[in-house]
Amino acid sequence: MTETMPASGDDTHPSRRRATLPRWVMVGIAVGLGLVVAYGAAWLLGPRPDATLTRFRGDAVTTINGLSNAAVDVDVTTLEPYEAFMGLEPWYATDYLGNPCLLIIEPGTRYPLAGACTPPEADLIVDVGVWPAEADQFAEGLPDGTVIRFQLHRDAIDVYVHRPAEQPDR
Repeated sequence: MTETMPASGDDTHPSRRRATLPRWVMVGIAVGLGLVVAYGAAWLLGPRPDATLTRFRGDAVTTINGLSNAAVDVDVTTLEPYEAFMGLEPWYATDYLGNPCLLIIEPGTRYPLAGACTPPEADLIVDVGVWPAEADQFAEGLPDGTVIRFQLHRDAIDVYVHRPAEQPDR
């Protein structure tokens, strides 16, 4: 018995068949790759923090004035300092309900300049503004209307400096 070879172009022979995936698998792979590319582009083109602060290691000054008058009521036994940014000192704590809180301490007075607490699933963000009426040392070199944003991400604080848009001369 001799086996005859199929004519060229004949794809019925088992050795000439291509393995193909079902159409729904191909569509799923294409959609997945599209999502990966979209998220990657958003990550690459998205805003980057001006600084990322970590928890302060070593001996931290634990004197904070005016906590009883602060906008947020924190459990002082949970206070943890982070690295400073432009002289501003971020401190993490929890409130009496266990919610995470972030306080920004003004270095000259050691008083809370700003603070916020949020439920654990929410973004914890504290904004500090730079205004002409204030003579804050941390604001040196920044235009009036600048906002310094502190945003807690797990064990680090990302800092974004948002400068105001340039105003045309009038």
